[in-house]
Amino acid sequence: MADTRSDYRFIVAEHAAGLLEEITRTKRLPVPTNWQRAHELAREAHSLVKKMRYSFIPPTMLAVSEDARRLQEVVRRLTELLLPREWLDRLRGDPRARRPLAETRYALRTLYGLPARLALGDENDPYYAFDIECVTVTSVQRHPRAEKLYVTAAKGRLAYTIVTNIQDIRRGELRAAAILPPREFMGVVSEAMYCSRRLTAGEGCEPGKRPPRSLVELGEIGAVLRELARTVH
Repeated sequence: MADTRSDYRFIVAEHAAGLLEEITRTKRLPVPTNWQRAHELAREAHSLVKKMRYSFIPPTMLAVSEDARRLQEVVRRLTELLLPREWLDRLRGDPRARRPLAETRYALRTLYGLPARLALGDENDPYYAFDIECVTVTSVQRHPRAEKLYVTAAKGRLAYTIVTNIQDIRRGELRAAAILPPREFMGVVSEAMYCSRRLTAGEGCEPGKRPPRSLVELGEIGAVLRELARTVH
């Protein structure tokens, strides 16, 4: 028996499911869709996460359970409803949609990836809590309204906007990034956080892949987890 109630992966997943429920309830994304059906699916996703969290089944067994399979199926249906391909370019160009779009992408990805993170091990490790991947920094610009912040673009499995205070960050670098709940820094939405020093491919950091645990700095990730834990019961 495993005490899955306090597992970081479920705390993160419950927060993501709650975020999706709020987005579908308030219709925050400017897309023409079946909002009632989307909200029903978001509630089902949340129920599945809760069921797994309080199952006391080892995470590696939950990773291949029927509930995990159903969760991914529900997320696929939600993705079709909330992020239709024909609307994505329009959403990216709409300032009103930037934060809800980022939050929707984050929540869907976090829930879909839960089984893969559960499969990483049965221990409760902050390293397992979020999707973490190696990314290549593709551009660096000073934040237009904050002297000590930089707005960077990074490419891993997907493209990300990442606001950082790393003063020596440079275009072309390889770093690990944790995909966290989006945060807005004076008008710029950040979708992830760098969580390593500058890396090289020879260290086992391949763009789009999860880096070895030894390369990841978990301090700030732990702070985010503690913040989420205060909001999830």
